[in-house]
Amino acid sequence: MNVNKIRLFPGHVLDGVVVGILFGVEFAFLFSSLLYTTVSSAWILLYSTPFFHTVGAHYYLKGDRITLHKAIGLVLAFFGVVLLLSKHLGFPSLTELGGNMLALAAALFWAITTVYIKRRLVGKVSHHHTLFYQIVFSIPILFLLSILFQEVPIHHIDALIISSVVFQGIIVAFISYLLWFYLVHVYPVSRLSAFTFLTPVFATISGMIFLQEQLTLQLMFSLILVSIGIYVVNMK
Repeated sequence: MNVNKIRLFPGHVLDGVVVGILFGVEFAFLFSSLLYTTVSSAWILLYSTPFFHTVGAHYYLKGDRITLHKAIGLVLAFFGVVLLLSKHLGFPSLTELGGNMLALAAALFWAITTVYIKRRLVGKVSHHHTLFYQIVFSIPILFLLSILFQEVPIHHIDALIISSVVFQGIIVAFISYLLWFYLVHVYPVSRLSAFTFLTPVFATISGMIFLQEQLTLQLMFSLILVSIGIYVVNMK
C-alpha cells in the first residue's frame, strides 16, 4: 500500500501565522460580544460578513467585482436573515450596542481572513494546509482567551462533554472548515460567502427537527428570501 506523505509546513508559514492570528481575533470579538448583547443580535451582525467579503474581494481579488445583481442578492438574503430573527430583537441599550459592535468586528475579521487566504495562500498551499495553519497558529490566542474569560474548568467527564468535544472537533473544526477552505480555494469569494446566509435558516430548521419547534410563516418567507438572494448573487 502506497502512503503519500504530506509536509506539515510546505511554505508560506508567515502567511499561515497571519491567518491564525486573524481567526483568533475574530473569535475574541465574537465571544466578547456575547457577554454584552443578545445571541440573535450577534448572530445577525456576524452574518453581515458577506457584505465585507464582497467589498474585500472587489478591491483585493482579481476578477471578483461587485455587480448590481450581487448587491441586490446580498440585500435580499440578509433581509431574510433579519426577518427570521426579528422577533428576538429590540432597541439595544448602550451596553448591547457595544456588544453589537464587537459582533460586527467579528464579521469584518471573518471576511479579512477569507480574502487574505484567497490572495496569499490559494494556489500556493492546499486547503488542507490552510486549515492546519489556521488551527495551529490560532491555538495560543484561543488559549489566552480561555484564561482571560476565566472559563470554568471541567471537574468530571460525562457523555455530554465527550460528545460535545467530538462534535466540535470533528464535525465543526475539521470537516466543515476543511470543506469551507476547499470551496474558498476553488470558487469566487463574493459568490461563496452568500451561502453563509443559509446557516441561521438551517439552525432554525434543526430546531424544528430536534426540538419540536413549530414551522412558521416567518421561517418560510425567510428561506424564500435567502434562496432568491443566493440565486441572484450567483447569476451570470
